[in-house]
Amino acid sequence: MRDDGKTKAQLIAELTSLRLQYEKIKEQEESLRANEERYRTFVDNIDDGCYEFDLEGNIIFCNEGLPRIFGYSREEFLKLDRWARHINREYGKQVFRLYDRMYKNNVSSRILEYKILRRDAKIRDYETSVSIIRNQTGQVIGYRGIGRDITERKEMEREQQRYREFFENVDDVCAEYDLKGKCTFCNQATVRVFGYSKEELMQLHHQERFPNKQEAEKVFNAFHEIYAKALPVNIVIAEFLCKDGKIKSLEAAISLIRDTEGNPIGFRSIGRDVTERRTMEHELARYRDFMENIEDSCAEFDLRGRCTFCNEAAHRMLGYSHREYLQLNYRQRFAGPEDIRQVFTLFNELYRTGDPAKIYTVNVWCKDGSTKAIESIATLIRDARGRVIGFRNIGRDVTARKKMEEEQDRLREQLSQARKMEAIGTLAGGVAHDFNNLLMGIQGYTSLMLLDTDPEHPHFTRLKAIESHVSSGADLTRQLLGYARGGRYEVKPVNLNEIVEKSTVMFGRTKKEIIIEQDLAEDLWIIDADRGQMEQVLLNLLVNAWHAMPGGGEIFIRTRNVVLERSHVRSLDVGPGPYVKLTVKDTGVGMDEMTRERLFEPFFTTKEMGVIRGTGLGLASVYGIVKGHQGAINVQSEKGKGATFNIYFPASFKEVICEPQPERITKLGRETILLADDEANITEVIGAMIEELGYQLLTAGSGEEAVDVYLANSGRIDLVIMDMIMPGLSGGAAIDAIRTENPEARIILSSGYSLDGEAQEILSRGGNISFIQKPFELTDLSQKIREALDS
Repeated sequence: MRDDGKTKAQLIAELTSLRLQYEKIKEQEESLRANEERYRTFVDNIDDGCYEFDLEGNIIFCNEGLPRIFGYSREEFLKLDRWARHINREYGKQVFRLYDRMYKNNVSSRILEYKILRRDAKIRDYETSVSIIRNQTGQVIGYRGIGRDITERKEMEREQQRYREFFENVDDVCAEYDLKGKCTFCNQATVRVFGYSKEELMQLHHQERFPNKQEAEKVFNAFHEIYAKALPVNIVIAEFLCKDGKIKSLEAAISLIRDTEGNPIGFRSIGRDVTERRTMEHELARYRDFMENIEDSCAEFDLRGRCTFCNEAAHRMLGYSHREYLQLNYRQRFAGPEDIRQVFTLFNELYRTGDPAKIYTVNVWCKDGSTKAIESIATLIRDARGRVIGFRNIGRDVTARKKMEEEQDRLREQLSQARKMEAIGTLAGGVAHDFNNLLMGIQGYTSLMLLDTDPEHPHFTRLKAIESHVSSGADLTRQLLGYARGGRYEVKPVNLNEIVEKSTVMFGRTKKEIIIEQDLAEDLWIIDADRGQMEQVLLNLLVNAWHAMPGGGEIFIRTRNVVLERSHVRSLDVGPGPYVKLTVKDTGVGMDEMTRERLFEPFFTTKEMGVIRGTGLGLASVYGIVKGHQGAINVQSEKGKGATFNIYFPASFKEVICEPQPERITKLGRETILLADDEANITEVIGAMIEELGYQLLTAGSGEEAVDVYLANSGRIDLVIMDMIMPGLSGGAAIDAIRTENPEARIILSSGYSLDGEAQEILSRGGNISFIQKPFELTDLSQKIREALDS
């Protein structure tokens, strides 16, 4: 033993310490070997793949898990070409670039994801946590990684992403609520529809989601019902209030949310914004209600004319049920062949030309056998490709309107005829006036000549013949004036039956070949009329009937009391009220429509040249006289079926006054008379007649001159004979001026017109005034003068 100065005890202590250190190191080595074994066992038995490879991609280490991920054994895997682990060589280069980027960018660790190719050719998703391997000098020599197959996880993530994207991108409102109605979850559509953020939606109270209490309660009851009855789902349509104040309609399917034990913990709602749909439904309902309640018929037809759709009015208008109307073929709908042909032609033209619409009016059959006039507009129906597949038709019942239009046309024609007759009447009146003035000259000079001619003188008979011709001419102008509604000379209450009986007796004496039958009302009302003109009306009607029956025949005369209602007088141009109706019917040749239209025109006649020649004034004067008495006349006649004249005179209910006929004696006098007339020949002849009767004569050629002469001889003039029609100051105005000077002035109004119109208006003013119509005889003038002076 070496003696280095240490004691034995010290040496023993050092040996003991060394032994303890050795045992500790040995223990550490054993622990390390145990840990290494544990690490090796862990690495070899985990499912993740642990590996190391150099910068060239060659594997220098791997555990058992890595080959298992690729479907190989460890020996097989280690022998694989480095590109065989990847889908293809190009993709493998992309993967190595990911590793290389870590090296170049000095990234110590990174998680990478890429695709790998298994032995069974399946492609899997692979995730690895990679770190860089450095040597003792810090130089990068390779990569170390732990990777795993994440294909199932990626599929799950993709599935979840798909659900998430679907959930967030659908337009349906998806939300969850707790049992108190508070929103706990919602998708993006909920935000879009209501305008709130998700945070705002989750803070809203149940009541704040709805525009009113009623809607809130409706939704609450729906939620409560599904909770109380454990219903699988409940559908509710309600109005929701958006953030901007707008109200939207949502159709929602509500279901329960249950926990793992099946207890309800909330509600799940999937809703759809149906605002536009509801608006459209309301609009469609409005259109449907409109179509089913309008009076116009709406129908659609296929190209064969079969009805494929119609509204209520279409079949109701014709009296059919909906089913009956649809079963009608197009020929059964129309009233006749002409209507069928019209519709076929029009629809064919519409189909051929493609015009936007066609308007037509056609007669259709109703179920009860009656017909109606339908005005329609037809349009084409096209499919999505623009091909014509049928027709759409909208029709309106214009039966009443058509009748009204026909009535209006008839009334318009009557008005036109009345205006035409009135114009002709004005012309006829002017002609009669001028002709009467000419006759006045002839009559006047004839009367003067007869005063100095002995009845035994040869010229006396000739002068009387002249008077007879003047009388015939006066009758002719009287008929003209009668047509011109100027023939009411002396209107008094008369019984038309008396005039009928008297006229038929006189006519029957000369026309033995005519049988006259009368049916006169016993209680016939009285009318205000000129007796002579009534006789003229009867005589002209009888003569007209006689000419219509050259071989003889029958005339039926009837009188009745009638009361015309407003609906009856529309076509007669008179007012409603009580009337006396006179009917004259014959069995003659009748007349066509053109003859009826011109029947009352003056100078129109159907009689041919020969022994009997008509003047064409008979019926014209009848028309004028009837109208002058505020009456009405119409004619019913057809060729070969005779004619019926119906005349209506207003009833007056007055008493008939019987007056004796005055004696025809020429009366003389010595008073002073002022004669005013603008025609010198009339002034000359009437003046001579006045002087012949013994009177003092003053004359004036105008109204102004007459007033001047009267004022200049104030107190001298006993009577004024004033012509009514004069240029400048008219007869009526001159009379007013004279009456201003002397209200008691005696005046006789003289005119070639009859007592009507202006003359009647002057006489209606009252005073000492009377009327005499030209032409007049000397005796008539003498009596009229004495009546005026002696009144």
